[in-house]
Amino acid sequence: MKMAEVLTLEAVQPGMKVAEAVLDDGGHLLVPAGAEVSESMLAGLARRAVSAIKVECEVEEDPVAREARRKAVSSHLDHLFRQAGEAAETRTLYEAVLAHRLENPK
Repeated sequence: MKMAEVLTLEAVQPGMKVAEAVLDDGGHLLVPAGAEVSESMLAGLARRAVSAIKVECEVEEDPVAREARRKAVSSHLDHLFRQAGEAAETRTLYEAVLAHRLENPK
């Protein structure tokens, strides 16, 4: 499961993915969300006195917790889709939303 975590620049490794856009003090975009971290990016951020950024981290989830979360998300989606019908397209959309919500928890 992917989680966002704030790391100091010293802890960030090239190849990690930026989880939240990095802005300077004036609100100007330095690095967009989703960008892959590079050595030159880290050097540039250090020159601009950025001390930490939010990156995506892959976390191994406990199987019991994962199943409980899956049941909770499914229950919520069942409620949202309760009047959507049983067409194949509806089922495809349901499965896509379920997969997205399981992969990207809030």
